[in-house]
Formats: sequence, structure tokens, C-alpha cells
Amino acid sequence: MESIYDDIKRFIQEYFPAYSQYGQIAETHRIMDKFYDTEVSFDDGLVTGRDQWYKMCLAHPAIQDKLTVEHLFIDEKQKEVGALLKAQAIDRATGEVQLELKMNVLYNIKIDQNKDMKITKVRVFLESNPSKVAKLFQLYATGSKGI
Repeated sequence: MESIYDDIKRFIQEYFPAYSQYGQIAETHRIMDKFYDTEVSFDDGLVTGRDQWYKMCLAHPAIQDKLTVEHLFIDEKQKEVGALLKAQAIDRATGEVQLELKMNVLYNIKIDQNKDMKITKVRVFLESNPSKVAKLFQLYATGSKGI
């Protein structure tokens, strides 16, 4: 059996800079179609499709998320990727980092017969510091235009 480890690694390593740079801007967010399945879902039950996820990504235009990979693990048999990330909420107007926290994210990947990959499910585990989580929700509410 041929290993797909390197293909999955390349795919997920392309994903994080694309999301951070293009995925939260109305004019460029469709670049993310390359990464998300149309039926992508999140473990919170609030997101059950790609377009719904895009609305959430675009709902806080004053804040840009920047995700930096600190560690990856790839389970090619189950087509899962785990990532320890440094997540920064950056004020677009000033470039200042308003919040930095750690998050663990588990991505389920599907691979079609052409070896095209898509993220089908996302499970997010935020840093357990309650004050950081509260600030995160406050920043997104303040910088939000509503969903």
C-alpha cells in the first residue's frame, strides 16, 4: 500500500497559511474551497457546511486569525490530522496582537480517487484559560458585523 503521509502533510501545511491570509477576507475566502468539503462540520454543532463556516469566518472583519503550527501528527490510516496551534487574534487596523492562545485541532480528511483532499470534520479544543477564552469571545463580538 502506498503511503499518503507526505500528501496529507503537504495539504495541511498549505491550509494554515491560506486560512490565515485569505480565508477571512470576502474577496479571497473562496480560495478555501480547495481545503473544505461542502459538508464540512465542526464539533460544536453550529457549523454544518462550508458556506456557513465562511459566514462565521467573515463575521469579524476587524479581527484576523493567524494560525501557526507548533506540532502536527498525521494518522494516514484514519485520515486524521492533529495540530497544536498558536492562534493569534490580530487587530486589522493596527496589526496588534489582541490575544494569543494555544489550541489543539483534529481534522478529518477525505481523499477522492484523484487524490484530492478535503477537510470534512473539525474538532477544536481551546486553551483552558477562562480569561483568554472570554477575551476571545469579546474580541469577536466587538469586531463583528453579525452572522
